[in-house]
Amino acid sequence: MVLKPGNHSSFSKIIGMSESKFKYAAKISSNFLTDKNLSLGEAVYNSAKICKVELNANYNLGIIILCAPIIRVCMNSVKSFKLDLHKLLNTISEKDGDLIISSIEYVKPAGIKNYHGAGNIFGSNKKLSFSKIMKIGSKWDRISRCYNQDFREILEFGLPLYQSLKKKTSKRRAMEILYINYLAYSEDSHLLRKFGKYKARIVVRKSEFIKKKLSIFKKNKNLLVNFDRYLKKFHYNPGTCADLTVTTLLIDKIRDIFKFPL
Repeated sequence: MVLKPGNHSSFSKIIGMSESKFKYAAKISSNFLTDKNLSLGEAVYNSAKICKVELNANYNLGIIILCAPIIRVCMNSVKSFKLDLHKLLNTISEKDGDLIISSIEYVKPAGIKNYHGAGNIFGSNKKLSFSKIMKIGSKWDRISRCYNQDFREILEFGLPLYQSLKKKTSKRRAMEILYINYLAYSEDSHLLRKFGKYKARIVVRKSEFIKKKLSIFKKNKNLLVNFDRYLKKFHYNPGTCADLTVTTLLIDKIRDIFKFPL
């Protein structure tokens, strides 16, 4: 397993979380995400709900919301991945949008209730359209930004970086470097919601420092382990960057299999 500082792994666990539960969450959610008889919103909501019910914790909501459109596009014949994804994201029905928002309400990811401004899904602005909520949220939430900007951060930053790294180093090292680059790119949304902008920004600055020291030729274990200890000491879990990393790897893997153009 890849060492992603701050996140749960076989090398460094988060108290109260289980590796087997992460795997189980992936298994039971995939049954809905790959069901052609379900709409996008139904797939997201059913996946999120069963994981919450079965595990009584949020193990993969961000992954579900990010990966669902990717899987949906790839279930059909892909002519242009970016164009097909754009069409999907811009034709999400009111019903499906409501179901995606309902999945967030049901799971209640950490820190979500700390926000009380425009677009608050628990507040008076709940009647806003899904696209409007994603547009408002895109100012600070990187998952909302993916929906609002056609997954630009992944497709124009993360994926090209990972594909370049794979040619120069091992896949495991490429994944670790990709994750650190996501951490250094912008404030992690999970940290931002839970701890505020100042502390989220500290993690960005430290990640920028780590990023400069990473090597594509030598092992980075000590550097990553020390960073992991620091993050876990303060209970900083950059979950959104882990979700972005997983989604990048999914797109890369699917393209390796089906060879479709971006």
